[in-house]
Amino acid sequence: MIEAKGHAAELTSAELLAMYELMVTGRLLETRLHTMYRGGRLPGAVYPGVGQEAAQVGFVSALEPDDIFGPTHRDLTAQLTKGVTLEEAMLNFYAKATGPSKGRDGNTHFGVLDKGALMVVSPLPDAYPVAMGAALAFKQRGERRVALADCGEGSTATGTWHEAVNMAAVLRLPIVFTIQNNQYAYSTPNDGEFNLAYSGHRADGYGIPGVVVDGNDLLECYSAAREAVDRARNGEGPTLIEAVTFRHFGHAGHDPADYVKPDEREAWMAQDPIPRFEEFLGTRGLLDEARRQALYTRVEDKIRATIDWAQTQPDPVPADVLTDLFAPSISFGSAPGEPEGEPITMLDAINQALDEEMGRDERVFILGEDVGSFGGAFKVTEGLFAKYGPNRVIDTPIAESAIIGGAVGAALMGQRPVAELQYADFIYPGLDQLFTEAAKYLWKAGRSVPMVVRGPSGAGLRAGPYHSISPEGMLSHHPGIKVVVPSTPTAAKGLLIAAIRDPNPVVFLEHKKLYRSVKEAVPAGDYELPLGRARLVRAGDDVTIVTWGAMVLTSMEAAERLAVDGISVEILDLQTIVPLDWEAVFTSVRKTSRLVVVQEDVPFASVASEVAARVAAEAFWDLDGPILRVTPPHTHIPYAAILEDAFVPQVADVVAAVNTLAAL
Repeated sequence: MIEAKGHAAELTSAELLAMYELMVTGRLLETRLHTMYRGGRLPGAVYPGVGQEAAQVGFVSALEPDDIFGPTHRDLTAQLTKGVTLEEAMLNFYAKATGPSKGRDGNTHFGVLDKGALMVVSPLPDAYPVAMGAALAFKQRGERRVALADCGEGSTATGTWHEAVNMAAVLRLPIVFTIQNNQYAYSTPNDGEFNLAYSGHRADGYGIPGVVVDGNDLLECYSAAREAVDRARNGEGPTLIEAVTFRHFGHAGHDPADYVKPDEREAWMAQDPIPRFEEFLGTRGLLDEARRQALYTRVEDKIRATIDWAQTQPDPVPADVLTDLFAPSISFGSAPGEPEGEPITMLDAINQALDEEMGRDERVFILGEDVGSFGGAFKVTEGLFAKYGPNRVIDTPIAESAIIGGAVGAALMGQRPVAELQYADFIYPGLDQLFTEAAKYLWKAGRSVPMVVRGPSGAGLRAGPYHSISPEGMLSHHPGIKVVVPSTPTAAKGLLIAAIRDPNPVVFLEHKKLYRSVKEAVPAGDYELPLGRARLVRAGDDVTIVTWGAMVLTSMEAAERLAVDGISVEILDLQTIVPLDWEAVFTSVRKTSRLVVVQEDVPFASVASEVAARVAAEAFWDLDGPILRVTPPHTHIPYAAILEDAFVPQVADVVAAVNTLAAL
């Protein structure tokens, strides 16, 4: 028998009935959607949470309207509890133009940020780091707001889950992590996912409270969540709650769940949360059969009418496929003036940009490994911790997924995070958060993500295959990410300032060989270099070299040698790979009629490939010879000096390519 204990005893009759109606709405809606899908009358997919209504309604009911909820794909009832409407949900199921994801994703894969519900994506539990980042923003600003992130028990086996919970625990963030243990991760039972009696017992490993509750008892779920939310709101850090429940249907609409044994199913069905709560309401005099039937009829009518209405709403139009990739950029600074003062390194210029932006805008903060008092692996952030403190220069655990995902969540809450990678090579564990969350939020959920991921890239320092990559080709392949590669101190400062102010996710690649090897005086004061604008390094008439990063210096040296032989080379430094300044490329090629593309990244499916292909397609009749690419071989970056020099394009390689074209 359900009892109202703890915080649940404080609930009013109206609140109890509202929670009951949400449970019934979720049950009837998801049962109908499951039936429609099985009958071929609903597109896409369904991931029913039928049987889990007590946990979903109980957990989310503990939040305030301004709090944030990070759902998973089986949390439709929880989203309704957070304020998402039936109309919004059904518009998304039918992929309508006015739905939360504008027809770009289906079923429960949506978020309504205005209601405090983060975007749902397929990889699990991706909402954990994003919700953690939202909680970080709340703590930074001293707001009494809380985030709650939910997942299934299978998700607790992932590195994403661990990184988010561990970082939240270390930073004592105002967040509650919940788990709905429905006994099966798709078809895998609990003993195939973790070697614990309950996944909630994992909390001991993070030094935070862990609570296991009856997931079929609405009031117990609510009371535990309310206590955890209050702890978080009062600055006492995270709590982990596991609700032990049962999924009545299979993982998705196509799954018959025949892996569940009949006696097991029968035992769980006897614990169905809705009849149990109805019995409780009856003992309170709040529910009888007539009122129950009236509620069911009213909810069923509402669901039926909403489904019928949603199907008649406008579909997206083909032109919509090209919109919402990037939010419009707004310039806040002036163009650079004349250089002043003593020459500085590119490292110093980046440090200046960070310092000036942090001083100008209190929303700007840095997070990453060893960025605090140590000053970063390459000392780029040196001095900033002492000046701005641990709330804005945040040392994190080794956790690239949580670092980048946390930046996403903080950016969604209005902050301007700058996440540092110790090496660009270490971005791989964070690519899920970068590509799945940051790159798609505006496109799918209509909310821009103003964040920067920056760090050292490139070869030339004999650092071997794990500390030397140039990942711009891989990054530019994925839509929704701006990619910047400066080659001078002036460019590094102006482009980084522009990147921090840009309303979109930007990856800022700093070639480590250039950190201290190039010096120049930079313009004074606040200036920006617009993203997407190439720099004419050297004017010429015979051959165009398109390049970026450290290869700019290599190309300049080659041009000097070629000039001795009377060959005039024009060098265009792209600076920004995405967006790429195609107008500058075409203008130069039409002037010289010959093109060499020089890059440090490997050749296959690369930026050089795209530049060559597009110039060949759109400026073919302006060319007097083939387009040549100077790139490394398609292999890994070796350690030995003689091997690395054989890998990285050298001045002689560029000279040879230009001579080949000039001779035609």
